[in-house]
Amino acid sequence: MLHPAAETALVIFVLIFGLLTVGILAGLLVCLVKLTNKIDEFTNKAEPAIAKATDTLDQVQRVTSSVGEKADRILSRGEQLTDRVSTNVEKTATVVQQAITTPLINVSSWIAGVTRGVSAFGGAIKNGRSDGSPGKD
Repeated sequence: MLHPAAETALVIFVLIFGLLTVGILAGLLVCLVKLTNKIDEFTNKAEPAIAKATDTLDQVQRVTSSVGEKADRILSRGEQLTDRVSTNVEKTATVVQQAITTPLINVSSWIAGVTRGVSAFGGAIKNGRSDGSPGKD
């Protein structure tokens, strides 16, 4: 057996250790309650912000979808317009070639032939030949 003083010291030590343990556990409990309260407070503040962000994202999605549809329509119209303009340019080029260029080439050829003929005839007259053949110099 232990000495009565040692026994008393041991009992006092166990009581002090028990009280310290209970104090620490009580402090942890208080900290957990405060932490739970802070988390609840934060959650209550965050929920409206999350709801507002969700609404904003929904609106952005709707607007983006609408803009995408409009952009598709605009691109489709632009493609159709480009096709029509390209076709019209090709038709215009063909018309210009047939209506203007070809007759101008024919007239130019005719004028060149007449000029050459007049030149040859004029040269024959100048050289004193009446048969129209150019003379030798």
